Amino acid sequence: MKENKTIEQVAEGDVSIEEKVSFLKEPAAYPYQGIKVEVKETHMSWVFLVDDVVYKLKKPVLNRLIDFRTLEARLKNCREEIRLNKRLANDIYLGIVPLVINKAGKLQIEGKGKIIEWLVKMKRIPEENMLDYAIKHRTIKMPLLKNAAKLLTEFYKNSLSYHMEPDFYRKKLNDEIISTQAQLQQPLFYFPLSLIGQISNTLIQFLGKHYLLFDERVSNGKIIEAHGDLRPEHICLLPQPAIIDVLEFNFELRIMDVAEELSFLDMECEMMENSQVGQLFIDIYRKLAKDNIPPSLITFYKIKKACLRAYLVARHIQEFRYKNDTGWLAKANAYLQLAGRYHEQLAT
Repeated sequence: MKENKTIEQVAEGDVSIEEKVSFLKEPAAYPYQGIKVEVKETHMSWVFLVDDVVYKLKKPVLNRLIDFRTLEARLKNCREEIRLNKRLANDIYLGIVPLVINKAGKLQIEGKGKIIEWLVKMKRIPEENMLDYAIKHRTIKMPLLKNAAKLLTEFYKNSLSYHMEPDFYRKKLNDEIISTQAQLQQPLFYFPLSLIGQISNTLIQFLGKHYLLFDERVSNGKIIEAHGDLRPEHICLLPQPAIIDVLEFNFELRIMDVAEELSFLDMECEMMENSQVGQLFIDIYRKLAKDNIPPSLITFYKIKKACLRAYLVARHIQEFRYKNDTGWLAKANAYLQLAGRYHEQLAT
């Protein structure tokens, strides 16, 4: 590990992301004895699993949707992450803590001194308590699963509807379909262009033919600020259920039909070869919210989400560290093939 600079030498920008990560990888950085530090990297964060807590360090990234190059921007995002996730996982999200240069000129977590970074602090959830683990290992306990579905349903019922004109909502969906099609048809992915074209045409035709269905979703208040990234690995199956990792960095990406988000979860469960779990969430929501979502609408949204996931997974190969990793394209093709199977259902 690199030696810490003295406080006189340090300005905010003088401590690189590499130095911060190097420090946070060390067990000595934390006020716990006899620990190991597990490290995970995502597109937007470094995550450090320490004893029974987790610290998340935001990367100073810049892309089309976000600009986290300043400490102020990263603090704002940390606050938003806490605010949004408290709604579905209040006991899991503990708060925001500083990484500082202390009086001794050393880096310190949750200390006093010059703040050079902010970290999201969470309780650590054992992986065996997450839905993706339970699906994979076939250890699902139905009472816990139903409790999680009820928690999500109450969240949807208590969410304020997002007002927009019906024609604007249909245009939004149409634009998203066309945008995903264009992304999937990039030559570097080598996807079957005819299948992508057929799927997109079917979605657009369904949207036009059943426009009243989409208009009713809007007028009935079913377009809300949702979770935004409702995957099995974000659902915690404990006696006190929790749903974590809300998509916090972009408000517009959280605006969707409840049916679209539930369809996304159903599709992700089916990618794990489980066709019951996602359907249970849909059924419990339908019953408790008295929202009889048509099966064809579920299928429409599942196709849309499977295509989007195919692109999001495939674009990993554009990153230098993954350019020779064929696993990403294989997984992306699996999403696209799933979309094709759904497409056959919707087209008949």
